[in-house]
Amino acid sequence: MKFWGKKESVDVTKAGRTTVQKNVVSERVYFDWAAATPLLPAAYAAMKPCFKENFGNPSAIHEEGKRAREVVERARSEVARALQVRPEFVTFTAGGTEGNNLTILGTISQLQAKGRSYEKMEVITTKLEHPSVLETMCKLEQLGVRVKYVEVNEEGLISLQNLKKLVTAETVLLSVAYANSEIGTVQPLHSLKKILCEAEKRFKDKVYLHVDAAQAPLWLNCQLDSTQADLLVLDAAKCCGPKGVGVLVRSRRSEILSSSFGGGQESGLRPGTENVAGIAGAAVAIVAAQADWRARAEKIREVRDKGISLLLKTIPQAVLNGTKDDKRLANNINISLPSFDTEYAAVWLDAKGFAVSTKSACSSAGGGESLVVKTATSDDARASSTLRLTLGPESTIEEIKNLSIHLKEWIVLMKSV
Repeated sequence: MKFWGKKESVDVTKAGRTTVQKNVVSERVYFDWAAATPLLPAAYAAMKPCFKENFGNPSAIHEEGKRAREVVERARSEVARALQVRPEFVTFTAGGTEGNNLTILGTISQLQAKGRSYEKMEVITTKLEHPSVLETMCKLEQLGVRVKYVEVNEEGLISLQNLKKLVTAETVLLSVAYANSEIGTVQPLHSLKKILCEAEKRFKDKVYLHVDAAQAPLWLNCQLDSTQADLLVLDAAKCCGPKGVGVLVRSRRSEILSSSFGGGQESGLRPGTENVAGIAGAAVAIVAAQADWRARAEKIREVRDKGISLLLKTIPQAVLNGTKDDKRLANNINISLPSFDTEYAAVWLDAKGFAVSTKSACSSAGGGESLVVKTATSDDARASSTLRLTLGPESTIEEIKNLSIHLKEWIVLMKSV
């Protein structure tokens, strides 16, 4: 299934704004797929009937409500089949952020309801995580839960030795991103799960693995058994589905309590009338993303690798952040330009027709340095000068080449100021 229409490069001398070099594309190039993705046409088609024919409240008992309920349950079954779980273990949320909140708080609440005090629980995560995880950890600390941060190396990979040391009899949850949204580092989930399993045998108690897989569906296998996760969170907006819809997938052994109140929807875990249209579109997008993730990743990985080499050659000041091998998300390029203001560079590139970012969209409102790069490298100069390109399924090396021309032009201009 095609995700994005192929764009033709054309020879131009004018781009409607300023004079540019020959062979630079005249239309905009989107390199911010980690922040948002275009809606898959098939997802849009699945959503349209929900605004007119299937508009009922899925909790209602009349015919209109029944039709809406059928849409929701069909979507649940399709997602369950794609991720290889039972439908009752699929919960629709309002996005990845709510999914992460529900997972973390819900796991702790369930344990507390069974008699375990907050002070007798530990949670492990990294300082590289999305704000929806890190800020939830702050809430846990306010409740009395002990939060530990496992060490990572310069590439952003978790130290397995350090994790082994951190796990104790009071550890109940490890929360990590499948692939980091800024530097693209893919964590070794099987190795992490092995450590947790060893701890379970040693301490005779469960240690759950929560995986934030928001960036993964287009490029990695998200079937629950493959990830080894007990709790897996997806965001439809990151894989060509509608914004405002997420999916929480649970293993059979996982138990959580709702952290919201006001209704019994989604088996009581996520109260509030279901977003029927969004759920219909999300299911189509997730199924399509997982259907051919491997071929898509192999194709774009080649473009990414050539693009990294081209950028580092064209711009000697550039330093690559993250890993250099298959432990990097297929579509991710993240560089630092020490001593340069890359927020200004992003604005410059935007004016030239290229959409890029400096870090995670959810972390960008306050400006400043990348906490991910700062944590991984301990380098202030690199952390305050990051530039992130996240490619789409049809991105080309020619587009990266054209961007590098403008970025080099900007650097020359900055040096002359």
